[in-house]
This record gives sequence, C-alpha cells and structure tokens, in this order.
Amino acid sequence: MNTVRCIWVTAVAVIISFVSGFAADKQADGMALIQKALDQTDLRKSGPYTIHAKLTVNDEATGKREGTDVVSFDSTARWRRELRMTGYNEVAVFLGQFMYRTRSLQFTPPSLRGDIAGGLRNLPETLSYKVMKISSRKVGDAKADCVSLQQPRKDTPFEVTWCFDSTTGLPLARYGHAYGDRTEFTNYKPFGQKQYASTVQEFTNGKPSGTATIESVESGVGNDVHLFDTPAGAIPRPWCDDMQGPRPVSFPWPDIPLGARGHSGLELHYELTLDAQGNVTAVVPMAPKALPDRIAIGALRDWSFYPAMCGSTPVPTDVEINVAARWQ
Repeated sequence: MNTVRCIWVTAVAVIISFVSGFAADKQADGMALIQKALDQTDLRKSGPYTIHAKLTVNDEATGKREGTDVVSFDSTARWRRELRMTGYNEVAVFLGQFMYRTRSLQFTPPSLRGDIAGGLRNLPETLSYKVMKISSRKVGDAKADCVSLQQPRKDTPFEVTWCFDSTTGLPLARYGHAYGDRTEFTNYKPFGQKQYASTVQEFTNGKPSGTATIESVESGVGNDVHLFDTPAGAIPRPWCDDMQGPRPVSFPWPDIPLGARGHSGLELHYELTLDAQGNVTAVVPMAPKALPDRIAIGALRDWSFYPAMCGSTPVPTDVEINVAARWQ
C-alpha cells in the first residue's frame, strides 16, 4: 500500500512540474515574440524624434473628420502631442510622471481622440502582461503568430491580442477586448536601425473607423525652447504603473423625458473630470444632444466617486461613461 501511494504522489509531482513548465514556456515564448517586435519598431531606442501624421476619422455622430497629429518625443519622461482635427484640438505634454492636457471642451467625440498614429507606442507596456495563449492566424495575406495577453491591473483587467508576421516578426495587428475592434499596421518603412508602420488603420465593430498616414519621422525635436512648456490652464494628471481607476459611490440617474428618447432609446456619452476627492468638476458631452444633455449633465455633476489611486495616493483623473435612456 505504501509503495502504491509513493508512486501516485510521484506521478502527481511530475504532472505538476510539467504543467508549471508549460505555463512558464508559454509566458517566455509570448514575451520573446513581443521583444522581437520591439527590437525592430521601438523608436524610443533611436533617440529624440518627431512624427508627422495625417488623420482621417469616420465619426458616427459627425461624419468624416480630417486633421494632423504631431508627436515630439525627447525621452520617456518628456514628450508632446499636438492633435488638430476638424472641430477639435488637443495639446498634451508629458513631463516626468504627469500629463498636462488642454482640449476643445465644447465637443470631444471619442473617435477623434484616439491615438491612431501611435498604435505601436502601446506595445512596450505589454511586457508586463500575462500571456494567456499563443496561436496562429492569417492577417491579410500574411501568416501571423498571435499572443493573447491580460493586463495586470486589478480594477480594469482586459485581454488584448497582438499578432506578428511569422517571417519578419513585425507587428501586423492589435485586437481589442471588444469584438470587431482592431488596429492594423502596414507599409513599414525604415528609420535608422528601426522600422515604423507608415499606415495605421483602426476598425470598430468590424468597420473602418480611422486611418493614420505617417508622412515623416525625423530625428530630433526641433529648436523651439517652449516646445515642452505646460499648456496654459492644463491640470496635471499623474500617471503610474499601478494606477487604479475611480469607482462611483453616489450616482443619481438623470430623468430623461420619454419624448427625448426616441423609439429605440437613447445612448449618451460623457467624459467626467474628477478631482482628487472624487468630486465631478466638469462634464463634457462626447456626442451632443441638446435637451438630454441639459438634463443629464445636471445630474452627473452630483455624482461622487472613490477617487483614482496612484499607489496609495488619490489623484485627479478623467473617466468616460455611457448613460442609457430607454423606453420602459
């Protein structure tokens, strides 16, 4: 009996060892694919640079919009982005651990605010993610190795999948956690010892929603001594690796009249600015609807939140929310 028991325990130990080794190999293999892509595309390793891109965005609320996106990168602790779209402007400066941003407050549709041209800038952060699985698929006409990852944040965990060309290792696509949302990277061009995708296209719900055509990538950031000055009136937004988002505490629901809801109901989209105490200091409509907005914004100003946390420190932040007003 003792002999049988010892054999069984040994077998269990072997199985556990095999499973642990398999998990470790999956993590290592996934990280190796990401690192190979970064070795070829991480422009930060090439020193200061400036990217000029043209944007075209298909916004459901306002139709087609066009503009430019210029990013001046001096270091991971100092960079600037200037976004100029039809009906929307934004300037953001990152210094140290703080983001300073100003933008058009009267109307900020979310589709105009995505960082399309900078899609590959999000790749380095995935080195801290957990590899869920590795698979193969076709992306366009290319065979791709795909890594499904889970973001380590506890408050908003989500999965994202990056696919890399099986031959070159270059990123081909990023698939979001929402079905039908993806970003494709094509037409790679050289920049020093690195390469960049000169065409970046976003798809939302399976439909084309935005395209960035990168016209040039230049070494250096120009001679403007005020390039990295903080924009006038910008409120600093701290950033940290263990950032946790705000959570609602009190949220009186707006009473939208039936006549303003339409036959299929009504979806309202807003950005709330919160202070370090979780109080709402500003409400910005993302897709303006005059009558419902007047009612909803008044109610949203009375919402309160547990504030966003940077480590153990409460910090101001912005949060996007949807308000549904449907027939009962």
